[in-house]
Order: sequence, then structure tokens, then C-alpha cells
Amino acid sequence: MNADLEANIQQALPSALKMALYAAKKQQLEMAKYTYEAVESLYNNAAFLKDLEDQEHLQQLDETAKDFAVLGTQLTRYKTQLEKLEPLVESGTLGQQKIDKVLKDALAKPRINPANHEFYRKFCDRAGIELTVDGDDDVFIQESESVRSTICPVTQMEMEDPLKNPGCGHTYSKKGIQAHLQRNKKCPVAGCPQKLSFNSLERDVEMEVIISRLASEQQRSQAVAAAGQEEDEDEEEYVVE
Repeated sequence: MNADLEANIQQALPSALKMALYAAKKQQLEMAKYTYEAVESLYNNAAFLKDLEDQEHLQQLDETAKDFAVLGTQLTRYKTQLEKLEPLVESGTLGQQKIDKVLKDALAKPRINPANHEFYRKFCDRAGIELTVDGDDDVFIQESESVRSTICPVTQMEMEDPLKNPGCGHTYSKKGIQAHLQRNKKCPVAGCPQKLSFNSLERDVEMEVIISRLASEQQRSQAVAAAGQEEDEDEEEYVVE
């Protein structure tokens, strides 16, 4: 290979790896968001079948929920591996062997107990299924434990562009946390000592899905209310005094 060409490749490689890592992290977030959307649909179907007392189809959904628990674990592990690659990319020490390991770990199907995964626990909550977690004691997951607040702890308003602090797990609206960080570098949630910076925050794709679902439900409720009001007005027109 031409010496100048090889030198140019070596010079461009760090930037190319950074771009590839950025693309991989973005892809992981999008995959996670699609997964959360699918799981939300699974929860709704579970609640519907529970009301119908349709045990046959609930059992089929149970297997699907376990598969989602495995997928969720894979996505989490993939994210962890990408985070481990970041300092290697920054230092220029990332080799092919490490890349191969990340791909191998990401594609491997993990052996997990679904009862310990959030996806399956929430499914059981919606389906009214009692499950056992790490022992013989039956644990029934209360619905209130699976509900996340969409109110920003900074603005006290509905979140927009939710960002999550991976250090403590708290989520804030983008504009709210930007304003907060101008005067304070600690998590704004009362009692949380976690320090943070804007660059350390990441998209909370689960919260994005929750906000989108609640907005859709509100629109449907408003549409139903508006339709009911129109029917009442039509009936009033035919009332004979």
C-alpha cells in the first residue's frame, strides 16, 4: 500500500470509528424505542385478554413477554458494550478483537429468569399473573409500581424531549434540565445527591413512548367527548317544546 495512502487512512480512522460508534449508539436507542412501543402494545393486549378471561391467548402472550425480556436484556448488554468501547475509541486503542467480542456478545441469546426482568413483571401486572422471583415466595406486582411520572422535576410540567441521567435513573425535560444546570450541577430530584452534566444525559426512549401513548389516549378521549357533545346537540334540535 502506498505510504501516503496508509498514513491518510490511519489519520482518518479515529474520526471514522467515532462516527461508527455514534451511529451504533443511535441505532441502539431506536431499537430500544421500537421495543418499548411493542411492549406497550403487549401490556394493553394482556389487560384486554384478562378482562375477557381468555387464558388461552394470555398463555401465548406470556411466551411473547418472555421473549421480550430476552430482547430487552440483549439491548441492555449491547448498550453496555458500546459504552465500554467509547474510551477505547477516544484513546485510539480499539482493535478488531474487541469489535468482534462486542458483536458476539450482542448476538448471543442470554439465559435469564424472565421474572426478574421489568418487561415480564409489568406484563404479569397487566395480565393479573402471580409470579415467583428468586425463591418460592409469590410476588404480585402492583400496578402503581409500573407507572412512571411524566412530570419534569424541574419545570413541574409534562416532559418534552425527556433525558435520563444514567447515574441515578431520573428523567427530566431537555429545556428544564438545561436551565437547572446553569445554576446547579446536582440532580434536581429532592434527596438525590447525584452530580450530572448535560453531556452525560441520554435519551429516555421509554419515557418518549409513555408520553406518546398518553397523548394519543388524551386525543381519543377528547374525540369521544366531542362526538358525544355533538350527539347531545343534535338531540336537542329535535326536542319539541
